[in-house]
Amino acid sequence: APPPPPQGGGGRPVPPGDPTPSQQDAGGLGVRVTTRDIVLGPGYWNARSTTTTLRVTVANTGTLAGRVHLAYTLPAGVTDAGTPGCAAVGGGNWQCGEWAAAPGAKFTSLIRVRVDGGAWRKMPLNGSVRVTASGAGTATAADNEGFAVLFPPGPPVSGISLDADEVAFDISGGPAELGVRLSNTGRVDATGRVEVVLPDGVSLLSTPGCEVVSPTRTRCDAGTVAAGRTVTLRLPVAATPQAQREAPLAGAVIAQLDPRSGRTRQMQMSFRITAAVALATPPAATPVPTGSQGVIAAGGQTSDGGAMTSAQRIAVTLIVISGLLVVLALVLATSSLRRRMSGPVPDPSANPASD
Repeated sequence: APPPPPQGGGGRPVPPGDPTPSQQDAGGLGVRVTTRDIVLGPGYWNARSTTTTLRVTVANTGTLAGRVHLAYTLPAGVTDAGTPGCAAVGGGNWQCGEWAAAPGAKFTSLIRVRVDGGAWRKMPLNGSVRVTASGAGTATAADNEGFAVLFPPGPPVSGISLDADEVAFDISGGPAELGVRLSNTGRVDATGRVEVVLPDGVSLLSTPGCEVVSPTRTRCDAGTVAAGRTVTLRLPVAATPQAQREAPLAGAVIAQLDPRSGRTRQMQMSFRITAAVALATPPAATPVPTGSQGVIAAGGQTSDGGAMTSAQRIAVTLIVISGLLVVLALVLATSSLRRRMSGPVPDPSANPASD
């Protein structure tokens, strides 16, 4: 069975900081955290607040047991709903107690959160979870991963429909695409407009028909949307390396339809932003060369700058002695052969002969 979720008591505050990649093999310590987004259903629009869970999975990826500390940051409009063993430390930060984790240990904890009924007005909303592993010495390993608070399209209103795709940056870190579909479900043609709100470090690239309203907000014209028709916008999005490391993040789309007659209709929703670089971690250890690459010689080197070890010196001495013995044997054999060749030649008449 997996270890129990973190319990309170004894933990020193570890406020969440800037996300950093996993520090694998830091003195034998290693830790990894993965999170799931807070996804709200259509029922959110009918409640004063919604209580749900943030799923967090922690794994000890090192070779040593460690004391694991967990902390998390919740965005505005989202608060902790009473997670056992966790307490507020100010500034939207919560800190949980510490617990022991053996090498390879992995467990999942559910953090109870409450999303206010008016939090949608502040979208996009993002948070983060940070874990730190410490051992007997001073070495530590840490990992940080963000999460998004995803709102459904709304508030519900007749005559308009909105949908937005997830933005996914590949390992190259180059621009990605945001797809937005705005539908006119009314009976009258309307002029469409879309505003895209992005987190810090993520921006919409220059696109015809779009204008920058603020550093995080861009407005795009969707033209005339006929009754019963859908307009699709494909918008290029870029992100800084730091923003990609903080992923997953959330963005928001605010759509508006202004019909020729009748009142203006508006709807908004949030979408997810992911990046492949956020999942990449440094190797746990330096690769060891194979035998064909000289692993014995590499393993015999010490910190004295490459001097031979005692075993190597003995091997060299034996090789030298063997070579001297071979040379001595050759000398003796050559001397014996020369003595035999320089001796008196036998008299042929001394051999008996038959008449």
